[in-house]
Amino acid sequence: MRRALWAAALAGVCGVAQAQDAAPAFEGSLGIVHRTLTERANGATLLTERGFLPQARVGVVRTLPSGAAVAAAASLAGGDVDYHGQTQAGAPLSSTTRQLELAADLLWRPLAPASWGEAWLALGWLGNRRAIESTPAAGGLDETSRAVLVGVRWVSPGFGTIAGWQAHAEVDARVSVQHHLEVDYRGLLDTSHIGGARKHQGALRLVGRQAQSPWSWEVEAARLGQSASEAAPVYRNGTLFGTVRQPALTIDDVMLRVNRRF
Repeated sequence: MRRALWAAALAGVCGVAQAQDAAPAFEGSLGIVHRTLTERANGATLLTERGFLPQARVGVVRTLPSGAAVAAAASLAGGDVDYHGQTQAGAPLSSTTRQLELAADLLWRPLAPASWGEAWLALGWLGNRRAIESTPAAGGLDETSRAVLVGVRWVSPGFGTIAGWQAHAEVDARVSVQHHLEVDYRGLLDTSHIGGARKHQGALRLVGRQAQSPWSWEVEAARLGQSASEAAPVYRNGTLFGTVRQPALTIDDVMLRVNRRF
């Protein structure tokens, strides 16, 4: 009887320990993104937007008793970047674009970490707003893009400890399953609603932290690409004016972030 009581008590302690281990782990990040956005048509560059965007990110991870895990993250980046393009007549045009980007992700790791690393499945929402300022030569516009993406993430095993630092790599690959684009011409034309082209997004990041430290540093290179959209009608006061399409687009980001776990 006494042995049974000790066994029950030990099982209870182990259960409490497992519950504590499964408590959510929160993380906050601050960083800076260098962005280069390029639009092309027929092999020619139509415009380039380039500049720095401050970024903030929060995330949470919870490990399940089976060794699987679930995670969620949200990030916000925004700022003014330089716009270099051309008018419809082909004359050079310089302006400023205010970019604002919001991303939200849900991730699931169905298996416990293995010797080859970790495999995650991802579902994400990506919203981007570009507000291009008017100039004496051309009017401005506001472009809002919203997309749902699915994909995978691979997390490498740790590289070991070097001078007290531990590091690992992460690789993301995603594709959009829904993409909607809205263009506001600021009164010149009626707002256009366009079915956006499929987005393809890839990222490679390196994460390093000192052993037992809640702080970590992260360097990331990412690219998002999409082909030109299908043509959509454009209206002025409800009357057909013409058609519009979003050109082929690439976004190249290089990011540096500092993270802290709580």
